[in-house]
Amino acid sequence: MSAEDRQPLGEGSALPPELPPAAPRWAGGLDALALALLALALYVALAGRVLLLRHTQFVLPSSQVWLFACAAVLAIRHTACPRSGIHRTLADWRRRLDTRPHAAAAVRAFAFTRPAVFLVAYFAVVTIGFPPRPVGFTLSSDPLGNLPARFDAGWYGGIALGGYDRDRQVERQRNTAFFPALPALMRPVGSLFGARTPTLPRDKRLLRMLWAGVLVSLLAFAWALYYLSHLAGRFGGPQAAAHAPLLLASYPFAVFYNAPYTEGLFLLGCVGAFYHFHQRDWVRALCWGLLVGFSRPNGCLVSIPLAVLALQQVIPTIRAGGGAGALQAWLKPLGLRLLVASMPGVAMLAFTAYLHNLTGVWFIWARIHGAWGRAWGTRPIRQGWEWLTTEGILGVFEGVPYDSMNTLAGLFALVMAWHVFRRLGAAYGTFVLVNLLPPIFAGGALSIGRVTSTLFPIFIALAIVLPGRSVPAWVAGFAVFQGFVAAIFFTWRDLF
Repeated sequence: MSAEDRQPLGEGSALPPELPPAAPRWAGGLDALALALLALALYVALAGRVLLLRHTQFVLPSSQVWLFACAAVLAIRHTACPRSGIHRTLADWRRRLDTRPHAAAAVRAFAFTRPAVFLVAYFAVVTIGFPPRPVGFTLSSDPLGNLPARFDAGWYGGIALGGYDRDRQVERQRNTAFFPALPALMRPVGSLFGARTPTLPRDKRLLRMLWAGVLVSLLAFAWALYYLSHLAGRFGGPQAAAHAPLLLASYPFAVFYNAPYTEGLFLLGCVGAFYHFHQRDWVRALCWGLLVGFSRPNGCLVSIPLAVLALQQVIPTIRAGGGAGALQAWLKPLGLRLLVASMPGVAMLAFTAYLHNLTGVWFIWARIHGAWGRAWGTRPIRQGWEWLTTEGILGVFEGVPYDSMNTLAGLFALVMAWHVFRRLGAAYGTFVLVNLLPPIFAGGALSIGRVTSTLFPIFIALAIVLPGRSVPAWVAGFAVFQGFVAAIFFTWRDLF
């Protein structure tokens, strides 16, 4: 026994329980195969046996066949290696994941929240049902298969299928109000699902394209949680790195990451740009900045907080002073940083030029937003204040419940903005304000909940200021309201 082994354990400690032997690599492979067969059985049970990939149709075996194959693989595996079961393989996988804490935080936050949103959405549709008024559009009579067909998803799917309209009118809603990043990624993924098969009816092709958008959104969200954990660890240490992704993933309005919406791509581009900006990895920061600018109209505003971050990084050199050599020492790094910071704005200008070439109207994407009820001014704020002072809080909640929920989300973000400035600095605080205030002054409470779900600095700050023992309570409270928001959104109530 070594000297280290002979050292006494701490007071009250005990010898760790002896773990069963690790499974051989081939046994782990059989366990993975069994889980894959189980997943296929679940897929067939949910989606049916017909699978269309590109232009080829496959008829899959029934769920019973996949389950029998899964059971056979497990029987062979446990007969050949009875001392170490599949639970040991799962424990090994979890231990390997724990060696990468940022990936573990992202995986756990994603796995604990995303399937639950779909589950709540499905049961809300089949129990609560749709409102008496006609819904926007329906692509399938299957409640589960039709889940992505909600509100703005139809616009993105239509762009992915047929491109942008050449219509110059800005008085009516047109797809030129929507930025191209999501449809551009939906198109190749949708092609794999058969969304561009000409023999299929358009509604079936559109639905497959929307499911492709859901996949893009979910993958982007998972990747964004990984970056978020890195950024949270930079400011708040390991505890914040573990808690920030879970707080964001359980946030009530994080429901929209399960829809073919731009929230996932926008969040990924923002956290990726900020993370690589800190790492001085300018090529990747530039690419993520372009994604931000191509993802949604307010993406161009992210250039402002990135420029603030650029100034923060060179301020120490500026303060050091010195002659002409010192001036050159900080001008060149600042120029490079400002160039990278400008990428969201550059992407917006490139898309603007494309739409001008298509329609002949400059900034048509901005002008057409009036058709959705957005107009700059303080009227929505003044109207809300008038309602509050004349009818009281409960009267406002009962009269405009969805606007009230969005307003509460906006107030939460404004309160957290102070903590962001204090804990994370001016660049991140500026990010919150430039993404929150313009939508408020352009449309009041309209879609503010969705906006707040992408304000990642408030969740980093929240993970820092909350005591660790209170985080589970916050996550549970968030999750309850996330289920409520999912039920409202997926049953076509006007919370968008």
